[in-house]
Amino acid sequence: MGIVDKVTDMTKKGKQLVQQSKEAAIRKSEQMLRIERLKMEINDLRKAKDARMKALARKVYELYSRNELREPELVNFCQELKTMQWQIDERWTEINHQKNEL
Repeated sequence: MGIVDKVTDMTKKGKQLVQQSKEAAIRKSEQMLRIERLKMEINDLRKAKDARMKALARKVYELYSRNELREPELVNFCQELKTMQWQIDERWTEINHQKNEL
C-alpha cells in the first residue's frame, strides 16, 4: 500500500468518523428536544391539574356554604378556611380603621 492509498484510506476513515459523530450529535439533540417537549407537556398538565383542583375546592366550599357538605373532614377544612377568611377580614377592617385615623 502506497502513501496515496494510506492517505485515501485515512481520509475515508476520517469522513466516516465525522459522519458517525454528526449522526450521534443529531440523535442526542433529537432526544434532548423530545425531553424538553415532554417537560413542557408535564408543565401544561400540572397547570391544568392545579386549575381543576382549585375548581374542586370551590365546589366543595360552595356545598359547605349551602350546608350540603356531609363529609366531616371536608367540613373541618371548610371551617378552617372560613376562620382564616374572618381573620383576613378583621385585619382589613383594622387597616381601614388605621387609615381613617391618619
